[in-house]
Amino acid sequence: MNELTRPIRVVFNTREKGYRSKTWLASLGVFTLMAGDAVRYSVGWIGWGIVLAVMLSGSLYLFAKDRNNNTLREIPWFIWALLGYMLLSAIWSAYTAVTVLAAVTQIATTAFAVVLAGLFSWRHLLRLFANVIRVILGASLIFEFVAAAIVKGPIAPIFKNYSGDEPPAMAYYWTQGNLFTDDRIQGIVGNSNLLAFAAMLGVVIFAVEYAIIATKRWVSITSILMALYCVYAAKSAGIGFAMAAIAVSAIVSISAEGKDRETRHRYYRIAWASAGTVAIFTLFYRAEVFEFFGKSPDMTGRSGIWKLVLGLIEQRPWLGWGWTSHWVPGVEPYEGLVVIKNVPYYQAHNAYLDVWMQLGIIGAILFAILLLVTFVKLWRLAVRHTSALYLWPILIFMGLGVWSLTESRMLIEIGWVLLMLFAIKVNESPELLEPKGRSAKRTRIAFWAKKPVLKLKQKD
Repeated sequence: MNELTRPIRVVFNTREKGYRSKTWLASLGVFTLMAGDAVRYSVGWIGWGIVLAVMLSGSLYLFAKDRNNNTLREIPWFIWALLGYMLLSAIWSAYTAVTVLAAVTQIATTAFAVVLAGLFSWRHLLRLFANVIRVILGASLIFEFVAAAIVKGPIAPIFKNYSGDEPPAMAYYWTQGNLFTDDRIQGIVGNSNLLAFAAMLGVVIFAVEYAIIATKRWVSITSILMALYCVYAAKSAGIGFAMAAIAVSAIVSISAEGKDRETRHRYYRIAWASAGTVAIFTLFYRAEVFEFFGKSPDMTGRSGIWKLVLGLIEQRPWLGWGWTSHWVPGVEPYEGLVVIKNVPYYQAHNAYLDVWMQLGIIGAILFAILLLVTFVKLWRLAVRHTSALYLWPILIFMGLGVWSLTESRMLIEIGWVLLMLFAIKVNESPELLEPKGRSAKRTRIAFWAKKPVLKLKQKD
């Protein structure tokens, strides 16, 4: 009997020692990093910093208590190299103190990802992210309803992110109260693009949750519908393209499982050729495509931002300006560099350009290696394993990668945590994965299966 036909038996024990403490602590961390503005607007930057410090300290304590953890050995060399290079860039940085602080923050964020990879299984991580995203999306819709139906107008942050009595522009409001209009909603995360990103994660995670019967069916179905509505109401073109990439990746990875090498690679060639065709079509007909998403042909000023960033890259192509992740207000050359409708922007709106600009060609190469190696390993895991559980990492990775063409959020907070989590956890021993089933996942996914082969015994 080979691995593919080995009987499957999975028990998800929610009463293991320390289950509640590590789950609640990790959930708090994920929420704080995914809905950072909601926390900052509520308790201020000092309160947000205290929450992060408590969360990180507690997480590292639990991680240190787990003596059977080999996660540090699974961190690939290019992550160490990239983090080290971020810190090293302080030597030639145009803003040395900022680079040191940014690099330390990047290391701390990576440490949280290491904790998640070491303390939780892929199935437990799915549940953790699903519950946090449910809270964020549900609270966002309630918040938007309060703004639109009760307040009947925009709601400003409790702790101001601006000077003066009134916000200088609509973008400074926590939410603009657009639930009953055709304009974009922002939710508790305070930003339409971030709400759409959280909803995109939700669509993937809730769908996988449904497919593997990880919770009650009605909960998963309701969650999927809620996430899809939030994607629609947030109206993010970048997330639209990311979800298209996710859909294609899901179809190709599920179809390729169990096929011979020649057939698999034929699928891959067709997929890449189709992606290239869509990219060329979008380039030549961008006005019509972006108008469909309610955007201007330059993606709401992004082409202008990219030109400015390319100008900075041209000045320091090899070593870059020094690591800063998101640009820091008041620091040259970023202060006043991008101002649209009286609102300053502090990112390149493209993670790849941001890395090149800040770390130069060497840093960009290290980042490219990180993405390429992680993609290959996640793809192999998704295609070679018969459980739909292992689809969510590669699908979210693909969505994050495409979204990062128009946003730099992959470099900070939950975006960086997800990237590091996938890059590290995909290296864990195959013995820690759930057993493979007797048939390919496409024959057993609960969306269309009459009788699921896999039933989980859960103790809640």
